[in-house]
Order: sequence, then C-alpha cells, then structure tokens
Amino acid sequence: MDTLRTNEIFNDSGLRLIAIESVSFQQSKTNTGCRLYGNIEPIAVIVSSPDGTYALDMEAKLTSVDQLRQNIPELDTIIAALNKA
Repeated sequence: MDTLRTNEIFNDSGLRLIAIESVSFQQSKTNTGCRLYGNIEPIAVIVSSPDGTYALDMEAKLTSVDQLRQNIPELDTIIAALNKA
C-alpha cells in the first residue's frame, strides 16, 4: 500500500513548514510468522509565510501546489488553515 500524508515540522508566528510524505508498507506471511516492511519518503515541503504559500520538492525547487492538491485531498483544508493563521 502507498499513501501520502502531511506532517507539520515547524511552526512559529511567521513561518510554518509541512512535510508531504509517501508512506508505503508490505506484509507477507511465511511458515515461521509474519513480516511487515515500511518506508517513509519525503516528497515535498509546503512553506507558509505572510508572503504566501508555496511548495518545494526535495531538491529545493518550486513545485506545483495544484499537483499536490490532486494527490492529497486534505491539503486544501490544511492550506486554508495556514492562510487563516
């Protein structure tokens, strides 16, 4: 299974950073028991400041917030809350 999630990594009065992470895991059964493998991989960082909200990929290049919104439905709610704060 592979899903995307958000994780707030920094927050103060002028700046908020939210990590977008890909979370995947696999499970398997063997004769001796069960195994679970997991992986968390950073995808992007949402930066919210008084100047606006934008996204950076893991190479620190601007990336499309709209593309992230398509992949993460709850991102609209998170960004709306950022803009109110």
